[in-house]
Parts: sequence; structure tokens; C-alpha cells
Amino acid sequence: MTEPYFLLLPVIVLIVGAFINLALGFVVKKNVAALGYLSLAWLAISLLLTVDMMGVSWSSLIGLDLWNVSSPLIENFHLKVDKLAMFFFLVFNVVGLMVVSASITTIAKEKNHPEYYALTLLSISGMMLIACATDLIVLYLAFEFASISMYGLVAFAKKDERSTEAALKFFLMGAVSSAVILFGISLIYGVSGMTTGATTDLASLKLALDAGLATFHPTILLAVILLLAGFGFKITMFPFHMWAPDVYEGSPTTITALIAAGSKKAGFAAYMKIFLVMLLLVRMDWAMILGLLAIVTMTVGNVLAISQTNIKRLLAYSSIAQAGYILIGITVASLGSTNPDLARYAVSGSLYHILTHSLMAGGAFIIVAAASHLGVGEKISDYRGLWKRSPFLSLSLTLILLSLAGIPPLVGFFSKFFLFSSAVDAGDWFIWLAVAGVLNSAISVYYYFRIVKAMYVLEGEEEARITVPGPVFASIMIALAGIAIAAILVGPIFDFGVAAGGTLFP
Repeated sequence: MTEPYFLLLPVIVLIVGAFINLALGFVVKKNVAALGYLSLAWLAISLLLTVDMMGVSWSSLIGLDLWNVSSPLIENFHLKVDKLAMFFFLVFNVVGLMVVSASITTIAKEKNHPEYYALTLLSISGMMLIACATDLIVLYLAFEFASISMYGLVAFAKKDERSTEAALKFFLMGAVSSAVILFGISLIYGVSGMTTGATTDLASLKLALDAGLATFHPTILLAVILLLAGFGFKITMFPFHMWAPDVYEGSPTTITALIAAGSKKAGFAAYMKIFLVMLLLVRMDWAMILGLLAIVTMTVGNVLAISQTNIKRLLAYSSIAQAGYILIGITVASLGSTNPDLARYAVSGSLYHILTHSLMAGGAFIIVAAASHLGVGEKISDYRGLWKRSPFLSLSLTLILLSLAGIPPLVGFFSKFFLFSSAVDAGDWFIWLAVAGVLNSAISVYYYFRIVKAMYVLEGEEEARITVPGPVFASIMIALAGIAIAAILVGPIFDFGVAAGGTLFP
């Protein structure tokens, strides 16, 4: 049977676009913004292809039926472009559009624009490959592909000492986590070879580990711990979150948005593949551990956010807390072998929160990037009276912060509701995940309202009004429009998430 390689067109477009951008860098000397707009075109094409794959099927209107294939598996590459992968394709493309659009203005004074946009596209394409990997080695290589591009982006502001420091920390922690992941993979590979035959295929490993559970339990448990730790760095799970505040603060703010809204979500795609496919049948070795880590992660993130005075660090700790919420759904989905319907519901809750948080976090960091570019500092005190200088930035940030807090009827309320209700439906000790989530959401309201209070209640220095540049305005509007659409189409999006969960629990 012919391999359906065309299913990778959304990824191929970005990779080809990245190298075309690099080549054009030798031609485009002064009009560097043109490279940014070209990058937007590549992302828009990739997004249109992804939406077509997800069921809109605009290609059929022009006589093409590109995605009607009997199997989404590209066996030669160990990739599978199923509904779960499509969901993450959508997330990464939208995040890319926001980041690139804002970058056209915010990095205008920097050099090496061709490299910046090329690395951004390559990083996003690496994240997309993570989402469709079906093999441990391919998953690892895709992560390295995305991460290496990200290291260069974090260090892009070469004259800024904070950027250089952030890149060094990010690289060192990333290298350590990669080594830990490789060690865990080697143990898993060894166990599979002693039961059914050595393999790194995720579906085959699921059966191999089930067969070897009784005999090789200690080895499997050690591998689980190593994989928890290695991928825990990628998603800023406690206690592997320490790098995030420093890296988020020191990176160019648009790249911070890409890390928080994109790279981190790729880590959750890997978590789902590792724990809900490969390790599903050894659930008792990791479900309770992951549930405890989810509670601690959201609590640490929210509590430490309270004392922050730098808005980027505050949003970094908020992002850590949001990771804890997403882990609730993955933990509940560990019941997939006994209650697949609930598992699909829980996965859909996690996916919905991944989508909404990508829009909210990306939008928040881009607003901070815009404010910083226009002369507003990064301290919360610098936002005093901002509503007088820029009603648009103030209102946009307020809506996003209230949504992050889970205030109804904003989209953050719906995503948290799905996550918490899945824990309640699971019963037993899972209920404590919902209790912890509700309490932590209440805590988060305090520090989000600190920023709102600074913008609308506290008096700031009288300064000239701020005019938001067009590309930045468009980037923020993408985030706001996405948040609104996710709230209006909550039913269809959640149903697609349930179908995506069905690829994990048929």
C-alpha cells in the first residue's frame, strides 16, 4: 500500500518555507519585514491544510479529496497523522501566527531576521512531528529538532545579558533532560527485548511491558520515573520547573510566548503518547505519582506567583500552575484500560485546556512584548494607569487574565470545568484533583487581579497615549478571536477532542 506522505504537507510546508526564508535572506537586505510576512504565509498555508484535514474539507470543493485515506499511518517514518496530531497541528500553527506577526514589529531593530524566522518555523515543524510520532526514537529526535531551534531563539537578543543567560540555562537543563529521557528509553527497550522482542514502537511496547510487568517491575518503575522526570522538564512540572521563570524572563518576549504556548504543549503531546499509550497497562506505577505531582505543580505555581513583581515571571509561574491543571486530565485518562469513555472525556478536557491556554498565554506574553516595545516596563508597577495610555492593551490583557483565572463565562472556565468534572466522575482519590484545582483557581484570582488593579485603579505617571503597531494588533486579535471562537464552539471543539482521545482509547 502506498504511504500517504501528503498527510505531512502541513509540516513540509513549514520546513521548506524555513529554508526559502534563509535563501531570501541573501536577497532581502533592508525590507526584512517581508520575511516576517512570508513566514505568516507559510503558517497560513499549513493552517489551511490542517483545517481541511480536520473535516472542513475545503479541498473537496475544488474537486480534490486529499485526506480520504484508509490509514493515517506513515509506517516508513513511524508517524501517524490522526485526529490527535491534527489537534496539535492546529494549536502550533495558530501560536506560530501570533508569534511571527508580533515579531515583525518587536524584533525590527535586531539583526539576523532570516535566521529568526527560519528557526521559528523549524521549531514549530518539530513540535508537529512530536504530535504524530509513533516510535520512541522518532519522538526523541523530533523533540531535539524542536529544542535545538528553540535554544537559538532564546539567545536571539545577543546584546542582552539576560537573553544569553536564559539560553545557557535552557540549553543545560534541556541537555540533562534529554539524557534522562534517553536512559529511560534504553531501559524500556531492554525490557521489551526480554519479553516479546526489542522494539521502540509505542503500540508494541504497550503489549511488551504488559507481558513483562510481573518479572521486570522494578526496571519498568525506574524507567517510568526517568521518563516522568525527563519530559517533566518539557512541561515545567514540579520539581523540574525551576528553569522556567528565569528563561521566560530573559528570553525575547515573543519567544517566551512560543515556549509557553507552543513548546510546552508539545511536551504534553509526548506525555499522552508515553503514558496513555506505551505505559497504559502499567497504570498503577505512575497514575498516583502523576496525580500528586499535578497537585503540587499547580499549588507551587500559584503560590509563588503571588510574590512576583515582574509580570513575565508572574506569567511564568501561572503557566506552571496551568500545567498542573492539564495533568489532571492525563491522570484521569490512566483509567483508559477500564473506563475508555471517561478516559476519552478526560483527554478531551486536557486538549481543550491546551488549546485555550495556548491562546491565553500566547496572547498575554505578546501583550507584554508590545507594552515593553512601546516603552512600558516589565514590572507590575509599570502597568499603573495603563488603561489611559492604551485602552486596547489594557482591555485585552484583562480579558485574558480573567479567562486564565477561570471566571465564567470566559473560555478558561469551560476548560477547567471539563478537567475538574472528569476527576469527579472518576471518583476515589481522583476527586482530590478536582478539589485542588478549584482551590488553586481561587488562589490565582488574587495575583491576576493585581495586574488588573494596577492597570485600572492605581494612578500612573501621565504619559502620552500608546499606538499599537499593526502587526502586533493583528497578533493580539488572533489570540482574542481564538479565545472567543473556542468559547462559542465549545461543543464541537470538545467533541473533536473526544474523537482525538479515541485514537488513544479505541
